[in-house]
Amino acid sequence: MSLFTQRIEELIIDSGETVQSLAEMGKINRSTLQRVKSGERLPSKTFFDGMCKALRLSTGEEEELKNILEMETIGQRNYYNRKAIVGLIETIAELTEHTIPFSKEIGLKNGEASERTLTDGMETVRGQNNVLRMVENAIDCEIFASEAPQIRQVIPYDWDVVYDYIFQQMMGSGKNLVLQDIVSFPQNCSKSEADQSLMAFKKLAALSLLDNVDYQSRFYYRSSDEHPVDSGVFPYYLLTADRLITLSKDLATAVVYWEAGLYQVYAGYFSELLENSAPFIHESRDLFEIYALEDALPTKLVMQPIPCFSRYYTDEMIDKQMNRDFPYYEALYAAVIPFYDKFRADNKWMVDVFSLKYLRQFMEDGYIYLPQEMVHPFPAEERLQLIKQLYADMMASERKCFAINEDKLFMNSAVEFSKEDPTLRLILHYHRGDETIFKHLAIHEVNIIHAFDDFFDSLPASDYVLSKAETIAGIEAIIRDYHGTEIAARNESQKS
Repeated sequence: MSLFTQRIEELIIDSGETVQSLAEMGKINRSTLQRVKSGERLPSKTFFDGMCKALRLSTGEEEELKNILEMETIGQRNYYNRKAIVGLIETIAELTEHTIPFSKEIGLKNGEASERTLTDGMETVRGQNNVLRMVENAIDCEIFASEAPQIRQVIPYDWDVVYDYIFQQMMGSGKNLVLQDIVSFPQNCSKSEADQSLMAFKKLAALSLLDNVDYQSRFYYRSSDEHPVDSGVFPYYLLTADRLITLSKDLATAVVYWEAGLYQVYAGYFSELLENSAPFIHESRDLFEIYALEDALPTKLVMQPIPCFSRYYTDEMIDKQMNRDFPYYEALYAAVIPFYDKFRADNKWMVDVFSLKYLRQFMEDGYIYLPQEMVHPFPAEERLQLIKQLYADMMASERKCFAINEDKLFMNSAVEFSKEDPTLRLILHYHRGDETIFKHLAIHEVNIIHAFDDFFDSLPASDYVLSKAETIAGIEAIIRDYHGTEIAARNESQKS
């Protein structure tokens, strides 16, 4: 018996009603309800609503039953993956929403920075809490005392307290850190939980948002019964500038070495593992890599603040919008025209998910989410032209566009997702004081790609986006409001 069938049976018993009486109260088919109760079939949305009404479920009970039904319908793995992706989107939005002042001074919690050299021997630490405090102290010593802080680590991706500690110590600090890690995932994922690689991405992506952390993460696959790294007693380790820390499988014992020979051996292990692993999170702040026109691939879906207007750009419009004072204007202009020609040809049926709130903001200021030193804002008449073309295409079913349901999903203007086979791209653009930060995260790990494919495919029928009719109505309202504002401004100008 499935969890959904079991829960339906419990609710029917608790109601004190018969299947026949419930069918009459909910105006639903009795035989269908009997088949749902016995697990022979799953209910449609309309039938589900009528059944909940007949059972007199509270809002909380109905939401719980709806989640169980979704899990039953799409499978536990897809269900948990989708929830993890929503959590990831909202976490990134929240972290980029707030300005973090760069004023915190880092100090050591457990004494002064170590004066030991790599020839001073070793120290053993036992107990998980003691090991954690020792690792935190080593991180502090590296960040606080090293001229060029660098941490290389092979630790479990779900050792959250260490990743959280690095994040907290670097957030808002005036220090810079080079962080390299190597994580491993099972080749075959469990069907009853979210993919480990997706959960790792959700946790580790936060480090990529810190402006003062140069973070490069790599990964490799292991068989389901294989330990993440070599099967020795101390399979995990960290390397800072002045010490090697080896860690037991249960993270309850650590040995700290200041011996140069062994340090170099593990540094060699790390380099070898780097060569035999693949990029997990590839971060770049290079604008030419972020907007690499020559590398653009056919795009399946974009999820961004405003609709993709690229297919409507004319050569004349592009020429007017590009900033001729930009140092690389000529090279950029030469690449842009063929890029947009190719984009229009390759991405006719791309799914476009956007925010009505930020579309309205675009109509007010004309800014698209590109570096302002590269482009000028669109003038008022071109903004109206673009949104009217979008509206006409949607009315003619020439575009697959959906507005985000702001009540169900929080995504701010800093976040863009782009699914380009075989890569998932996350582009971030947010403000730190007077500076606009641009970052690009490229994800190639196959389980994450598959999870996002499923999530994106599910969006049009989900509660996370508005229906096509609701999206069109929202665009129509913006056009009406903006057009009215333009007419009023024009009349006022003529009077003066």
